[in-house]
Amino acid sequence: MINVLTADEVRAAEQKIIAGGVDETFLRFNASLCIADGIATRAAGGARTAVFCGGGGNGMDGVLAATRLHRQGRSVTIYLVGGKTKDRLGKLLDYAENAGVPIYDADDYDYKADIIVDAIFGIGLSRNVDDKTTQLLRKLNAQAHALRLAVDIPTGLNADSGEIMGEAFRADYTISFSCYKRGMLFGAGRDVCGRVIIEDVGVKTQSQIRVYEHDDFKPVVRAKTAHKGKFGRIYVIGGCGTMVGAPILSAAAAHEAYMNGAGTVTLCAPSIHRTALSSRVTMAMMKFMPDTVEGYIKFDKPVLDEIISRADVVNIGMGMGATPDLRKILEYLCENFGGTLVIDADGLNAIKQNYDFLKTAKPKIIITPHVGEFERFTSRSATVENAKLLAAEYKLIVVLKSATTIITDGIEVRINATGTPAMAKGGMGDLLGGSIAALACSFSPLDAATAACYRQGIGAERAVTAFSELMLTPREVLNMADYSELYD
Repeated sequence: MINVLTADEVRAAEQKIIAGGVDETFLRFNASLCIADGIATRAAGGARTAVFCGGGGNGMDGVLAATRLHRQGRSVTIYLVGGKTKDRLGKLLDYAENAGVPIYDADDYDYKADIIVDAIFGIGLSRNVDDKTTQLLRKLNAQAHALRLAVDIPTGLNADSGEIMGEAFRADYTISFSCYKRGMLFGAGRDVCGRVIIEDVGVKTQSQIRVYEHDDFKPVVRAKTAHKGKFGRIYVIGGCGTMVGAPILSAAAAHEAYMNGAGTVTLCAPSIHRTALSSRVTMAMMKFMPDTVEGYIKFDKPVLDEIISRADVVNIGMGMGATPDLRKILEYLCENFGGTLVIDADGLNAIKQNYDFLKTAKPKIIITPHVGEFERFTSRSATVENAKLLAAEYKLIVVLKSATTIITDGIEVRINATGTPAMAKGGMGDLLGGSIAALACSFSPLDAATAACYRQGIGAERAVTAFSELMLTPREVLNMADYSELYD
């Protein structure tokens, strides 16, 4: 896992280690080594590299990296941005010049470099970039043939909010030191940072907000004598008469649950779809729920009691319509069901702004809203802080889905940064619910939600290499996600 910090937290961590006796020069040389190695591994030796340096810490790192690259025999030129940069960098520029590195003003750049390195402004930027730098950034971004690499954070990106401060460098790669900066993951950060590579330069960081990665998930070991009853009974409740596709996606969620190791899966759909689903659903067991003439699932105590008596996890809400009966179903489950309850989509819409009964709920609850659903549900903006507050107040797991997904139990915050823009399609969240439901049989609710989000994103990243972003559907994500590593 990798820590996520604000700019002030990063500065405090750096000052702490410097106060402890570590020379800042040591940190700068470590940073320059990371930059130089990052370039060397991504470009041939003959690539022409232009390093754009401002007058602050980023500029220092850029000058040292350029000097290191030059000593390795690479073609590199330093370009100074800002009228006082030369005076501020002083001896570092003398060091570079004595090593033989060409140094010019940014106005003299000929736009012919193969690699562009942005070392202009770092995490301290708190105002819009000036007009001259804006024009430079636009010209650098327009160099489609060049590989663009940002030092620590792209110039123009607010390190805390992810806001673009007038104009921002659009990197293919960002080499970030010690941690993720919060702005890299939210706002426009995902658009301008490209692939973020975290490098350790010797600064220790601590945070309750962390990005989870592959090695953070411990596999479940299945005994050779294991049987299906040991791995959970999942009930997926979804669909209504006016949304024929919803039960099909619910079936896909059930399939997803099987792919994640569930022992048995039962799809609970409106009776109106009995004929259609009987020929379409080939893996999950089927249970047809009492419904209205319009096909909305009705509250039926005996049927719910049967589900409660058998289920380990109930996944409910997709395409059901935000009906009074759905609210009654959720209230009844919260009063009587002792397993794990995953609430999504219309399940959230049915109880929006009136969900105090969740505070005394019997089951472990995981809610999976996307940004719009969260804001309708709570009347609060979809932020890390508000997701954490909701989880803490109601003692549940919040999975706030977006390009960067926030997973929290109210104490710690886990960030999922896997996935692609190709996932911006209906049905992706339905699959996720099935994945969370199955993993909740083998992991804690927080770990299940974290692992499910990570794997779903990995599946999409793999699938998009075989399909264009426009063509990708939830089915391809389901087929390409590799869950085998969670189980031994």
